Amino acid sequence: MVKIVRYVMARSAGWAILGWLAGLYAAQSVTGSMVQTALPVVLRDIGMPLDSIGYLSVLFLPWALKFLWAPLIDRFLNERTWILLCQTGITLCFIAAANLPPQDHMPALAGVLLMMGFLAATQDIATDKLAVHATTPETRGAASGASTAGAYLGFLIGGGIWLIVYNYAGWAVSMLAMAAFVVALSLPIALAKQRTGHPAEYGEALPKARLRNTLSNRALMRGLIFLLFYQLGLRAGSSMTGPYLVDKGVSLDLIGIIRGAGGAAAGFLAAVFGAVLVQKAGIVRSITLLAALNAGVLLLLAGLEMSGRVSTTTAIVLLIVESAAVAMSFVAVYAAMMNWCNPHQAATDFAVLQSIDAVLAIAAASVAGVLGQTFGYGWIFCFAAFLIAGALFIAPRLLAGAGPKPSHSQLPEEVLQK
Repeated sequence: MVKIVRYVMARSAGWAILGWLAGLYAAQSVTGSMVQTALPVVLRDIGMPLDSIGYLSVLFLPWALKFLWAPLIDRFLNERTWILLCQTGITLCFIAAANLPPQDHMPALAGVLLMMGFLAATQDIATDKLAVHATTPETRGAASGASTAGAYLGFLIGGGIWLIVYNYAGWAVSMLAMAAFVVALSLPIALAKQRTGHPAEYGEALPKARLRNTLSNRALMRGLIFLLFYQLGLRAGSSMTGPYLVDKGVSLDLIGIIRGAGGAAAGFLAAVFGAVLVQKAGIVRSITLLAALNAGVLLLLAGLEMSGRVSTTTAIVLLIVESAAVAMSFVAVYAAMMNWCNPHQAATDFAVLQSIDAVLAIAAASVAGVLGQTFGYGWIFCFAAFLIAGALFIAPRLLAGAGPKPSHSQLPEEVLQK
């Protein structure tokens, strides 16, 4: 009987962790998706050129530079405290942004969004640390799936619902609505009774987190080479899809539905499927299969666009498929990234990986903007597919040992039992 009770408690803790991760990634994604996907649609609608929109990706600098302060999250306080402090700051930033519509206050708004990005990036560091400490290599496919599903919930809010609210109620109301969403998504972790601190809080010696330790992590460095190709391709393929739909004559509210309800629903379901795929097929095989799918969809879209034979309906369908393929890829890639991290400095290691990813996002958006403005959207999709194909070629060699063998375990069963 005692064994049964312990098993039920462990399974319940596993579900709680998955729920926490989903909610926290949703909260941080509200900010990122609004800036990355929804705001470019609004700026294009008021007449801003593509290359200028692409350069606004500089607002993602906090994600690119967060490795600089990630060791502080490893050394001080605990994950829950960092998360709540950042969520409070993000809420205040949304309230401030309500008084700064972009057509009249773009420089000031950019400053507020930059601060919001810093807070969201710091929250992300703490959440990633929590994810690594609360899971095992065998269960990280499930945890990564929950995190990605939560991220797509955030995309639904920040990239879809926000556009609809903005279109019907205006800038100020849409910003206040986002502040309310962030508060709601912060409640579970704020009310949680479980302890979520780092290993030092439970009597274990914690080596001092250092960036040079990350550079000596061979598995992480090999994975980073793969990410340079793969994530650059994924980011380039997705960065201009909002403006692409605007130029196809799609209305703002329909784009909000497509990128919100359509894209987020497809991404959410794909994240669940991706988690199952990783648990059954393993990380490396899943990444390889999903890279081929992403490259194929982008090549098809590029060919149709260059030939002038792509209709608005076809473009919408292909972009939803592409969104689902990217979601599944994120599940597999983030599971691998968790396995590359040293548990004693999980915040620092994961921050380095995601900082590189953010740099790639900035570079991809800038290059895609120039390609689109100069040669057309077809070349953006072709460029992205070429990079993903390169990643597909090198994946088996660089990702060997990225994770454990396929497992039938579905949930972490020993979390927060320290």
